[in-house]
Amino acid sequence: MPRILALLTAAVVAMAGLAGCQAKDEMVVAFLVASDQSPRWTSMDGPSFAAYVDASCPDCVYLTANAGGDPGKQASQFADALDKGADVIVLNAVNGDVGEQLVADAGKADVPVVAYDRFVPGADYYVSYDAGAIGRQMAQAVVDRVPAKGSVLLINGAQSDANGIAIKRAVHRVLGDTRIKVVAELDPQTWSAEEAGGWLRNQLSDHPVTRIDAVIAANDLQAGGVVASLTSAAVRRSVWPVITGQDADLDAIRRIVLGQQTLTVFKSFPREAEKAAEVAVALVTGGKVSTDREEDGVPAFVFQPLVVTIDNLTDTIVKDGIYSLEQICQGPTVAACTDLGLR
Repeated sequence: MPRILALLTAAVVAMAGLAGCQAKDEMVVAFLVASDQSPRWTSMDGPSFAAYVDASCPDCVYLTANAGGDPGKQASQFADALDKGADVIVLNAVNGDVGEQLVADAGKADVPVVAYDRFVPGADYYVSYDAGAIGRQMAQAVVDRVPAKGSVLLINGAQSDANGIAIKRAVHRVLGDTRIKVVAELDPQTWSAEEAGGWLRNQLSDHPVTRIDAVIAANDLQAGGVVASLTSAAVRRSVWPVITGQDADLDAIRRIVLGQQTLTVFKSFPREAEKAAEVAVALVTGGKVSTDREEDGVPAFVFQPLVVTIDNLTDTIVKDGIYSLEQICQGPTVAACTDLGLR
C-alpha cells in the first residue's frame, strides 16, 4: 500500500524527517485539492484516487493536502510537494490565477501537472467534467419546468473558478434563447452556502417567492443555502420554486427525496478521480497517456454529466453505487422514501 504523507500544516513538521529519507528512485504522486467544503473530496475523490494509486503503483509514495480554500496555503503545499520529490502533481486549484503560477513553478522543475476538476492554463493534462454541459443541463431543466415567461434567480458558481464562469456562460446562452427573465443574479467568489442563502433572503424582500419560478444554484452547497433560507422564512412548500444544484451531494439527494430540491447534476467523482490517478501513474511509470481532446491547448479527458431527479435517482446514483438507499433513507427522509416506494 502506498505511504500516505499528509502535507497539512500540522503534519508537515512531523513528517519532515521521513520526507528527507525518501530514496531518489521512489516515484512520488501528489494530489492537492482546493478545499473540503464539499463532502465529495473526503468521501469520494480522495479515496478513489488513493485506491487507484495503491492498486496500480504499490511502490509509489502518495502525498495529499487540502488547502481549505486558501490560495497561499495551496502555494505552500505545492512547494512542499516539489520539495518532497513529487514526480507528478494532480492539482485541484483554489483559483485559476494561483493554479497558473503553480504550473509555471512545476515546469521549472520539470514536474508535470494534471489539472483536476478545474481548468488551469498551461497544465500538462486536464481531467474534469464538461462545465458547459452542466450549465446547459441546469438551464434546460428549468426551461422545461417553468412558464414560458418565467422569472429566475441565478446564483452563479465561484467566479474565481473557471468552471463557475463556464457554467454561468452556458446558463445564459440557454436562457437567452427563451423569454425567461433573470430578475437578479449573484456572482460569488466562492461556492458558499451561507452567501447563497443570505443573498436569497435579501432577494425575497424585492421579489416575492410566489413570483419566482426557479432558483438556478450552481452547486449543491448553494442549493442547500437556498433551501435553508426558504425553510427559515417559513415559505409554504407549495410555492417553492424549482431549485437546481450540482455534485449529487448526499444532502442534496435527500433534499430531492424530501421535495425540497428539484434536481442535481451528477458527476461520478470516483470515475473522475480514477482517470486522474491513471494519468498520474502513467506519467511517473513511463506509461502512455493518449487523448484526442484538448481544452485551450491542454490535452483533456472530459466526461459528460447527468441530471438527477426523483424520477431517475435509483437508476443513477443508487445503481452506480454512489449512495445506497440505506444511506439516503435516514432520519427525516425515511417517511418520504416509504411514500415514494424507494424502500
